Amino acid sequence: MITAAPAEPTRTIPATIAVDPQPVPPVQPAWNIEPLEEKVVMYYPNLYPAVQACLGVFGAMALKGRTKPLSLMFEAPSGAGKSAVVQMAFPSAGSILSKNVYRSDKFTPKSFVTHAANVKEEDLPRMDLLPKLENKVLITKEMAPLFRGRVEELQDNFSILIAVLDGKGFISDTGMRGRRGYDRSIVFNWIGCTTPLPVSTHRLMSQLGTRLLFFEIPALEVTEEQLLEYAEHGDPGRAERECQRAMNEFLVQFYQRHAVGSVDPESIEFPRPLLLELIRWAKFLAQGRAEVIFDQEWLKSATPVAANPPEAPYKIVTYFKDLALGHALINGRSSVDQSDLDLIGQVAISSIPGHLRPIVKELRKRDTVETGDVVKLCGVSSPTARNYMTHLDLLEIANLTKGGPRTNQADTLAVSPGYEWLKM
Repeated sequence: MITAAPAEPTRTIPATIAVDPQPVPPVQPAWNIEPLEEKVVMYYPNLYPAVQACLGVFGAMALKGRTKPLSLMFEAPSGAGKSAVVQMAFPSAGSILSKNVYRSDKFTPKSFVTHAANVKEEDLPRMDLLPKLENKVLITKEMAPLFRGRVEELQDNFSILIAVLDGKGFISDTGMRGRRGYDRSIVFNWIGCTTPLPVSTHRLMSQLGTRLLFFEIPALEVTEEQLLEYAEHGDPGRAERECQRAMNEFLVQFYQRHAVGSVDPESIEFPRPLLLELIRWAKFLAQGRAEVIFDQEWLKSATPVAANPPEAPYKIVTYFKDLALGHALINGRSSVDQSDLDLIGQVAISSIPGHLRPIVKELRKRDTVETGDVVKLCGVSSPTARNYMTHLDLLEIANLTKGGPRTNQADTLAVSPGYEWLKM
């Protein structure tokens, strides 16, 4: 699960044009995505939606005039397939895709611009990660260390990420190396993997603003028969090789047709009703990530009592639009359709705190959700379920009706009037 002026300049269309407008050339018809789809569905049938999301991030690189990096993190429990998705995009040995991809399995935000004391001053620029990423997709197989640790460490990490993901370069000062960095636009895209984030990390991100988007890959229950089949006939090495080869071939063909920064976004039609849906999802995410205040911060059972105002959703609109256009491009379309907005909706719900997602998904299918439902959906106790329901009520995404003075009476949650469009 928009009137103040925007915090940053937005592109506008002039009210009048002095000359007759020239027709915008349509996006060229694309290649056949079916070979890649067939390979992924053959070996990883539940991962193709995530592969499509990954491709959308790659597709957005072809858009002209982008100013902000687009970052999408695949979130799932260990073994659910998130690494398999990003590994498909690793450049094969000798592949020309390496000029479009920068793989870094592990790094710290401080490596964007280094201030290492054991490196000669003239060698420092060669060590900096940030300029190496320009016009590429950064792939990070394991992001979990960046999202966990002491609050001070997380704040330091996110303060750097915020600056870098604004796309305006990064400059920092230390007593050891003085002033170092890059005072220019450096735009790249980023895909990565992480296990489910703790609530504390989501709270910190809500304080610092939305820069990272997420795509939740659900863990599937596997039967004994499926495990037996895998044990007898499974060939994970072959699956990885064939899917990686298919992804590499597909992306090489894509960038041969649509080089980085070559496609005018105006050449891709974005129907107004779908654009309105995108804006609604952006407002939903901004609202869903707003910081919630608890009465006793040090207790896990603390009760949510208030919510701070959400951030303005302008940046989120930009991210969502780039992703939708990139997804249309990668599928060979010159017009955004409902499948692109279905992806945006999945990303929006995946990007709110994890404990709220099951409730929002259930509210999309039902008129009301009660305390007992939340207990089963989230696997928590009744008091915690009531806290989760209060959380959504404070965010104004849903309206809470208390069950009454007796604690065994169920609370009831329904989508608030401003979010009735969420209903499926």
